[in-house]
Amino acid sequence: MKAIIYSVGTEILLGSILDTNSKFIAERLQDLGINLYKMETIGDNPDRLYQGLKEADGAYDYIFITGGLGPTEDDITREVAVKVCGLEDEMVLDPYSYEELRRYFENKNKAMEVNRKQAIFPKSAVILRNTQGTAPGCILESKNKSKYILMPGPPNEMRNMFDTEVTPKLATDRLIRSINCKIGLLGEWDVASRIYLSGSDPTISPYAKTSGVELRITASAPDENTLNESLERGLKSVKDAFGGLVITTDDRSREAVLIDELRNNRETVSTAESITGGLIASSIIDISGASDVLKESFVTYSNEAKHRILGVSYETIDKYDVVSKEVVSEMLDGLDSDLRIATSGYAHLGVAYVGVSYKGKKYIRQVKVKGERNKVRRVCKNKAIDMSILIVRGVYEDYISF
Repeated sequence: MKAIIYSVGTEILLGSILDTNSKFIAERLQDLGINLYKMETIGDNPDRLYQGLKEADGAYDYIFITGGLGPTEDDITREVAVKVCGLEDEMVLDPYSYEELRRYFENKNKAMEVNRKQAIFPKSAVILRNTQGTAPGCILESKNKSKYILMPGPPNEMRNMFDTEVTPKLATDRLIRSINCKIGLLGEWDVASRIYLSGSDPTISPYAKTSGVELRITASAPDENTLNESLERGLKSVKDAFGGLVITTDDRSREAVLIDELRNNRETVSTAESITGGLIASSIIDISGASDVLKESFVTYSNEAKHRILGVSYETIDKYDVVSKEVVSEMLDGLDSDLRIATSGYAHLGVAYVGVSYKGKKYIRQVKVKGERNKVRRVCKNKAIDMSILIVRGVYEDYISF
């Protein structure tokens, strides 16, 4: 099965909003075993949209379109898709969709007059209910047997519709599934250099994300058993290459992994942050269950705050510099929890120290990063989380040099 995705909206072309819909659909199609060939964005122009859809007609089994289903004049997707499919003579008012609109707008005449077009579809259309908004979607089939899946633009509406309405109606001829392996401490080039990436059964590809590097193992097979065997081979290759540096192979974030490790041990964590400015604590608090493990957090940006709150001596700062292993060591001493994390650095120079203390042992490493200040801060945060996970697991000392 071949597919293409169109996102419709001039605001996307202007950069006013980010097209997250195409990314979401692409990920879902991979899991469904549907091969995605292209993703394109077209503005609110009926001629250009018609030309794009017409070129795709017959060339793809599925043509996914998001956006342009609302009641205003620039919402043109349904009308253009109907024209491409040659279904103009089939247009009728769908009673269920109209009744849903009437209930939503409390039968107000002006609102119903404006929004009535959202309930008009070809008789042959498969209507996709929208429980999160007013614009229903639909599936149209052209004379060339291409299926056009029309969905609303707001991401919450589109995602709910795709999972609940669209997915059960898609036919696939192969199974495709991926496993994302989060790798600790290493950068993208380092990860790529340590594992064979040219295989095809399964494929293994590195991805550098703001949270760190991941390896995606993707397998394609005609049946479940063959698919699982391929994924297991890929997973074994990753574990053989990276050992304890594999943070997780499920969908949990690194912070969620750390929380789970600490919760299982009935332990707490605290942070003292200078260069990271609360990023570490904030990323932990973002995860449900953080209150079970996070004891306290301090942003000690100034020397005075480091001294007053954490007890860092001015003598140590004067002798070794505020960005030093010695200062981070004293910052760790000023915390009170099972796991302690501290950072100090110069963001504009891309130099920092990240320290972790656990069960009476301190691990402090220098971090050097090229790039703008917020990239430097993110990398420090990521290093701190990765170090903490590996230290709590008792495997960090095997990878200190990484």
